[in-house]
Parts: sequence; C-alpha cells; structure tokens
Amino acid sequence: MIKNKPETMDDVIQQELKQPKFQKTYDQTVSAGNAAIALYEFRHELGYTQAKLAQRAGLAKSTIVRIETGIMNPRLETLQQIADSVGAHVELKFVR
Repeated sequence: MIKNKPETMDDVIQQELKQPKFQKTYDQTVSAGNAAIALYEFRHELGYTQAKLAQRAGLAKSTIVRIETGIMNPRLETLQQIADSVGAHVELKFVR
C-alpha cells in the first residue's frame, strides 16, 4: 500500500494545487471556463448565433467560438467590445 496515495480526483487536484505552476494553469483554465459559460449564456439570452454576435461586435466568428469552447481566455477589452456591441457591460468580481 502506498502511503498518502490520493484516493479521488479531488484529492489529486488538491495535492497538485500546492505547486505554484499547476495552481496558475488551473486558475487560468477555470477562468476560461467561466468566461465560456458566461458568454454562451449571454448570447443565448440575446437569441444570437455566434456569427451574429461576432458581426455585431466586429470580431471573427472564430473568436466567439474559441471563447465559448474555453480554448481562449479572453482579454477584458474583448469582453467589453462584445458587451458594448449589444448595449451591455461587463461585471467582474474577485473571489477567494
């Protein structure tokens, strides 16, 4: 039997989060996922396709796709550009 062997995926993640490099990558991934969900839900509330939102915001459709799939962690300026294009604003919060 291995001593201190993690038993669940949560245990593994908690163990890895003690490493600063892993923590940074993990946080960036979570942020990209949160942006993906927020943009997807916002776009659906508007009743827009990805193409229509991209056109309104003056962005490539691929930018909307990459944000919504979590591939791209968008810059604040990009989110503001999207929000401005439909008369909305971006609201951020810091959490611990």
